[in-house]
Amino acid sequence: MLDQDKMPQEAFQILKPEAYTSEEWFARENRDLFSRTWGFAGLDTDLVNPGDYITAKVGRYTLLAIRGTDGELRAFHNICRHRGTELVDRGCGNTGKTIVCPYHRWTFGLDGALRGVPDQKSCFPDLDKKANGLHRASVGVFKGMVFVNPEPDQNVSDWLGGVQDVVWPHDINSKEMVDFGEIVTYEMQCNWKVFFENAIDGYHLAYLHEHTLGGPTQDKNIWDAYGDNQVWYSTENGMARSRTPNFVTRNMDKWRSKKIPHAEKEGYGGVYMLFPTTLIVANPWSFSVSVMEPVSAEVTLLHARVWAAKSWMSMRGSVKDMPGYDKESGMIKSSHWTKHPLETNDFQTEDVYVAEKMQRALHSPKYGVADLANGAGAESPLTYFQSCVSRYMK
Repeated sequence: MLDQDKMPQEAFQILKPEAYTSEEWFARENRDLFSRTWGFAGLDTDLVNPGDYITAKVGRYTLLAIRGTDGELRAFHNICRHRGTELVDRGCGNTGKTIVCPYHRWTFGLDGALRGVPDQKSCFPDLDKKANGLHRASVGVFKGMVFVNPEPDQNVSDWLGGVQDVVWPHDINSKEMVDFGEIVTYEMQCNWKVFFENAIDGYHLAYLHEHTLGGPTQDKNIWDAYGDNQVWYSTENGMARSRTPNFVTRNMDKWRSKKIPHAEKEGYGGVYMLFPTTLIVANPWSFSVSVMEPVSAEVTLLHARVWAAKSWMSMRGSVKDMPGYDKESGMIKSSHWTKHPLETNDFQTEDVYVAEKMQRALHSPKYGVADLANGAGAESPLTYFQSCVSRYMK
């Protein structure tokens, strides 16, 4: 097992092909990995008043974060203790002063305690209300974002592992930024780890993304490790670290794209991979949070939410204009590409393209991994990530 917080100099493959294709392995991930890690739920501005809630799916668990009458933010499993019905509708809303199961009207306080049971004396004369409160989970707020964990009594700072010391300057509640207004969902025919590994592969930037990101090459970018998490920087400008490739910066300046005033200066990372399923991209023009939802061993949904400077957002268009938009499902799918993905001038489409090609290749009897490219700006981050996965899968 590798040292935590230390990127290995040598890159090598740890996980076997079945880790990316086997439903049995995926079931183990749900049991041993996702059940113990954090997932993005939403924004703290969605949880201002008592009874305000947001839901999130973390592995097989459906969780809810809710604001209590005492102002405290709590998280519970979205499961009634009577018959297991989902208590609140998925998304966000307000429950009022209590949480009432729609099935049999078992009623819980905003603190999770069981308050009322219809016909309790005749139907449940021996019911112990104190023992039937909602199953607790954990909740934490970081930079205005709400994260939840299926296990109780977990600390979000422990999970961040030092990322909080190298954070982005973006304030998603600032008037300088505009919410895209639509959550863009990609349906990807690949294992979640295939997509994660593509995102942290610094070796491919100069090749797959030659015309969209323009690199940098493996010797001019770097990933730093923070606990199970990783943060990316361009190092094209000598010792200075940048949050965007020079190619992108030159193009955005050429197009006179307006920067977000509080995000103009250097000093923060461009990509934050928060293990296991949250991907944050920060730059002077925009900010995005993408969440992977592993559906099966070979299907992953990617939900992306974007904020940007007003002028940049006005050029973005609608989700309907994006390559692969399927009007029936409202999702982006490779089956609906109308041109070759490498001709779309969209780096996300390029990434989905190669991730799905990788997933198909994993089934070949000839599939194998040769020597990986050493270095924190090459493929050593894959080795670090796989080590993190393996630690949970003992």
